[in-house]
Amino acid sequence: MESAAINWLLEEISPAVRYRTLTELLDNNGSAEAKAALDALLLSEDVKRAFSLFEIEKEYADAHAFSALAECGLTRKDLDIDRYVENYISRYGFANGCGEGFLLRNLVKLGYCDMPEVRKELANALATQQIDGGYPCVSKIPKIKKPNLPHKSCFQMSASYLLLMAELRRIGHKCDEESGLAEYFLGRDVLFRHDDPNRVVKEEMGRTFHPPVATRIGLHMILYSLNLLGRADDPRCKRAWDILEQRRTSDGKYIIDCSLTKPYIKTEKPGKPSKWVTFYAVAAKIRR
Repeated sequence: MESAAINWLLEEISPAVRYRTLTELLDNNGSAEAKAALDALLLSEDVKRAFSLFEIEKEYADAHAFSALAECGLTRKDLDIDRYVENYISRYGFANGCGEGFLLRNLVKLGYCDMPEVRKELANALATQQIDGGYPCVSKIPKIKKPNLPHKSCFQMSASYLLLMAELRRIGHKCDEESGLAEYFLGRDVLFRHDDPNRVVKEEMGRTFHPPVATRIGLHMILYSLNLLGRADDPRCKRAWDILEQRRTSDGKYIIDCSLTKPYIKTEKPGKPSKWVTFYAVAAKIRR
């Protein structure tokens, strides 16, 4: 393990990264150190900012709040958020445009896998897997999805479902669909077009974009997800690893390429070493 990078991730200046490093990279769940890190995280600006998003009472804001809390590594056992989740589902359901897979991933990560509504929607959503292993475009705009013509799986939708299946595997649920989805990515060396093997399918997904949204998921998180599925050491991942390692500094940190204009969690400026990107990159290398 890369000790210099791990020590950097453990700095108290970043409570969420510190907590996830202790519990997920170092397996210190239940330790006094992890408990103290959780207490500090619950009082942090990241958590306060997430709860302020709920106050906006808009679909996008609630979705970002779920994303922020999930990225912090928190669950419903740590926070009183049941009413926000129940309200969201009753008002909006799960048809969050391109974001259903990502929304479900966040709800699973927050501890709602066994909530009846979520469990039912998981079965429905996963069952839409296409013959190539990916997941379909949900757009009804003719320019994007021409009617009466075969439409291949959507790369960005499939990336959201990759995160979802990886999260399910992390908590002990293995999906029948995960092998096909892994092959969807491995068959294109993770990132590349079939009709032009030297061209990345979607630019942001070949970069260290963070924090994630449904339509923009960074390479570090794709490789992290493949690792949770036991596939990140497949030789077909080499080109993707080479791209990610180009962002690695001499002391083991990883640089963030780009971010949201208004990120829902605090992150470094593009071009700088990022604790979030480094956390996922290091986690992507740990063989479970």
